[in-house]
Amino acid sequence: MKYFNYFLIIAVWSCAGSTKVADDYFEQGAYDEAIVSYSDHLSGHGPNIAILYNRGRSFEEIGEYEKALNDFQKILELDKKNIKAQTSIAKVKYESGDFEQAVLAAQKAIKWGPDFAQSHFWLAKGAHQMGYFEDALKSYGNAIKLNPDYGDAFYYRGALKISLEKVDSACEDFSHAKRLNVEGSSIAKKKYCS
Repeated sequence: MKYFNYFLIIAVWSCAGSTKVADDYFEQGAYDEAIVSYSDHLSGHGPNIAILYNRGRSFEEIGEYEKALNDFQKILELDKKNIKAQTSIAKVKYESGDFEQAVLAAQKAIKWGPDFAQSHFWLAKGAHQMGYFEDALKSYGNAIKLNPDYGDAFYYRGALKISLEKVDSACEDFSHAKRLNVEGSSIAKKKYCS
């Protein structure tokens, strides 16, 4: 029995170690290596929501949107109302230029869990691109209410406000985005705000 317990501890440790290696690759931006490591783990252990999600994110980072969508959809087969996977589908649809599908996917995620700020953000970005500016403003605002440190939401809401000639309010958003270290916010503030 002692040897069996020892073997079990080693087996658990080696499984955890393999995902740590993949997670480390992801954090370093070595997405191809992360994908290989996540895939190896999945082939040896079967479907796992966290690993599918991380592999999907890795595919997304290298622009392999169809493969990312496949992983996020597999998650939904395992967990029918997984808000993170549904929101990631919205993001991938947005990044691939399918703004209408991005909006629909984000709306579904919000229906399942209205308190997830990222779902509101991707709904806002899709609506923004489709010209539904008031809806986009509202959704950016919802994302900010749920996460007051959501710098990208401040930044993109500010950009939308500039196009709507709400310069003072846009400058406030750019100031928040700058405080939160959002790339491009300093340039936008300098360009549009006195």
